[in-house]
Amino acid sequence: LIAFLPVVAIGLLLRGYLSSLNLLLVSRISALIILVIFITAGLSIVGYQMGFNTGMTVTFFPTVIIAWTIERMSILWEEEGPREVAVQGAGSLFVAICAYLAMSRPLAGHLTFNFPELHLVILGLILLMGQYTGYKLSELRRFNPMKAYD
Repeated sequence: LIAFLPVVAIGLLLRGYLSSLNLLLVSRISALIILVIFITAGLSIVGYQMGFNTGMTVTFFPTVIIAWTIERMSILWEEEGPREVAVQGAGSLFVAICAYLAMSRPLAGHLTFNFPELHLVILGLILLMGQYTGYKLSELRRFNPMKAYD
């Protein structure tokens, strides 16, 4: 609880800043997750320097992600029905498996633990992608019949 409160407080401050950037939802959440990783790591280092070893074992974050996913899926079930929940749940599972396979590679572990500043590069890319409001790939198929009128 002592580690949770400062992480949430600092995260809320940074979330307010991210809102002012007018990012899309996925990019905003992704950027916030990366920032929370840095906050947790920073507080763990400060706590360790002060002699508190318990800050090094903070593992509540996956629980928050799972709880948020369940909440979002329950809202989706009410609004769109079980078929859409199954489709989006399968998509989320596929992305989670791909992310796990990518992150479990020895090279990925080496780069992320030995060069944590690479997370800032990923953060920059996410912020750039979050600004994109153009066509999605699904829009190309949706507007394909209009091509005949060119």
